[in-house]
Amino acid sequence: MRFIQKWVFNFRAQTSHGLHSPSVYKLYTEVINPILNQRLPTQNSIEELILGISQFYAKVIDENKVIPLVIPTLSPEVYQQIDEILIPQAKSNSILFIINPYKNTLSQDIWDTLIDDPRVIHSVDLFELGFFRFNKMAQKEHFILKKM
Repeated sequence: MRFIQKWVFNFRAQTSHGLHSPSVYKLYTEVINPILNQRLPTQNSIEELILGISQFYAKVIDENKVIPLVIPTLSPEVYQQIDEILIPQAKSNSILFIINPYKNTLSQDIWDTLIDDPRVIHSVDLFELGFFRFNKMAQKEHFILKKM
């Protein structure tokens, strides 16, 4: 099943070509793609991505700091906490990272629900890692990105 999910992901995902958001284009070219091309073990690349993405947004956001939160596994209980506590308290400098959103069908369903949530403004899917931003001034967009 995971092979099929990865195949569908790669079919739908894009690289920097066609990215219409200047900030996501810059994030992709300066942080995401270089890390994905390092050939690190998956866990190391996930850690590098979380650190790199957090540092990137710390430079971009006015408050000059970000509030990253990492969710290692999606479950109904975790989703309830995200929905009732985390998202309502999220600020424009909050980033919610989800590790392995395609781990199983339940995780993927929760991931899809979060992407569709109107309170989530930017969602970025890297297959092994996904993240959400909550900048209410931006237009709602979902990006599916793969390495070049």
